[in-house]
Amino acid sequence: MQLSFTRIFFCLSVITAISISAVAQRKGSTNDFKQLAGSPDEVNQMRLPNPENLGTRSKTAMIAVKGSQTFDIPVDNTENFRVMLLSPNAEEMRLQIADNDNNFADLRGVKNSNIIRSETTYGLGNENFPAEVFEFKSIERGRLKIRIDTANKSGASNKTIGFLVVSSETPYRLYSFVDTYATVVGAEIGLVTSLFDKNVNNEIDRPNALVGNIREASAEITLPNGKLQSVNLTDAGNGTFRVGFVPTTAGKHVAEITVRGTTPEGAEFVRTSEELFQVAANRVIIGRKIEASLIDDIRFQLNLPARGLGNGQKVITHGEIWGLNNAGQEEVVAWIGGMTIVANNKVMLSLDSRWLANSAVKGNYELRNIRLTDADSSIVLGESKRIALPTVYPTATSKNFAGTINDEMRQGKRPANLNTSNAVGGKLMLVHGYCSGDAWSSTGNFTNFVKFQDFNQNRSHDQFANLIRTFGSNLPSFGVVAHSQGGAASLHLYNYYWSGLDYATGGSRLIQSVGTPFQGTALAGNLAALGSVFGAGCGANTNLTYSGAATWLAGISTSSRAKVFYHTTSFEDVWWRYDYCSLATDLFLGDPEDGVTERAYGQLSGGNNMGHKTGWCHTTSMRDPGQTTDGSRNSTMNSTASR
Repeated sequence: MQLSFTRIFFCLSVITAISISAVAQRKGSTNDFKQLAGSPDEVNQMRLPNPENLGTRSKTAMIAVKGSQTFDIPVDNTENFRVMLLSPNAEEMRLQIADNDNNFADLRGVKNSNIIRSETTYGLGNENFPAEVFEFKSIERGRLKIRIDTANKSGASNKTIGFLVVSSETPYRLYSFVDTYATVVGAEIGLVTSLFDKNVNNEIDRPNALVGNIREASAEITLPNGKLQSVNLTDAGNGTFRVGFVPTTAGKHVAEITVRGTTPEGAEFVRTSEELFQVAANRVIIGRKIEASLIDDIRFQLNLPARGLGNGQKVITHGEIWGLNNAGQEEVVAWIGGMTIVANNKVMLSLDSRWLANSAVKGNYELRNIRLTDADSSIVLGESKRIALPTVYPTATSKNFAGTINDEMRQGKRPANLNTSNAVGGKLMLVHGYCSGDAWSSTGNFTNFVKFQDFNQNRSHDQFANLIRTFGSNLPSFGVVAHSQGGAASLHLYNYYWSGLDYATGGSRLIQSVGTPFQGTALAGNLAALGSVFGAGCGANTNLTYSGAATWLAGISTSSRAKVFYHTTSFEDVWWRYDYCSLATDLFLGDPEDGVTERAYGQLSGGNNMGHKTGWCHTTSMRDPGQTTDGSRNSTMNSTASR
């Protein structure tokens, strides 16, 4: 018996689909994943932003302490000038400060009302390190000499045993970034830095660099094995300094960039910036031949060759469907994507042909702007500009499409066997954040709730989301009230996975959050640098960096974002004193902030901004009350929550 080409192609497609499903069973069924799509007007939002717009702004110098030594620190600005010591052995260190005659005196015991010493902590969640802060109420511009004597009498060593952090409200700040999302072994990664004037630049976009003010720039990179690699940044023109670093090992890297120079007024300055980035083992090569098969009366499965991925590896796919309209003009049809599991060097996307039926495009279909990202780190593993699609078309069923975009087109078909629990009634789930204890210990304002508990842990958004999903699997449905990273993890869950969130009813708000750094926090890089010194804590998290958060957000659909109702807070600012939530973290953050999350980076484009409230800090250990203890807000979130 002879088989037609079509029947052979169909059989091969079915075999491929079965093999993908078989692999998926080892890491969760492909039925767990939503098949995402969106309209042409969402395409720009789903593209990666330029990494040069995701830099860290630094008003500090975080100087490594490597033994007994004298620090000669430039003071270019005197407003809110502070010095902080971060070290697990701080109590064993003798700190001395020089006067105008170069005589040294004990900094801790100095009888000077202009220097106020405070003991505090620096960190995020329960990952807090002891910090000693000295506030200088009066100091002159010039140089400050601080001498540190340690138990290491042999002098300086190569091992960092702490950090001396110097900060002020200087308008001249460092702007640093990693210039690529494709951080893979063997490929060049650019470390870029410049100086800018805060008073004349927008706080979000890349600021204009000041030209001629940087004298020297260098970086010390902590490799995954703990070894250090020193590099010099060179003048790349227009006030920008850069170095190309080629990693040889996969894993987390921390680059500590140090810049020295003079301000426009001629004062010497020193600034540092800490950049955390994950490196993947290898770059993925995306093949040119896509296999397409019709898996029901509406949907096509697209199998995309991707060499360099491990069998069973979980990745996030993204692409745009383009074609030609009747006038012969190129036009976008939709974007498609979602979570998938690698099988036989292939990744899967799904195309609902109703998007084709709803479009003026009539043929010559292509898949464009394709990217594959790691589910945990959000590293861009592989990219391709455009690939011709095999035969896809509006099916007979999709031609009857009424023209109204629905949830099934945006998320795929809901699995029939998803909700099999015999439990009675949905619940409100209270979710904590990164490395957190019981953030929702004050529950008097909540009813009919359960508490998610994964205390004092460091999870990627994907790992965190799957723990929430598992915890909620015994409930017929649930809505979420989340703190800090818990808000991002809950949004990740709703975006990529089928769960009890999809069955929640009542109320008007599915996911509510407070203090969530949707666009990252400056603390992520600093904490990564401190982890190797203190040898404790929850560890580095690339999802919480500005760059990692941006890559993650580029996969979150408009319809998913619309399910989030978010709140931001900051300290109460009064005119007669210097205010902050955390004296230690304030050295690194831009106002207004809650001690962890800056208001500017707590925004979620497409989400529902429920307003900003002062007088509330990120946790209860800070200067103002913890934001999760706000009874008024908690009552509102409880009464409006879906369950």
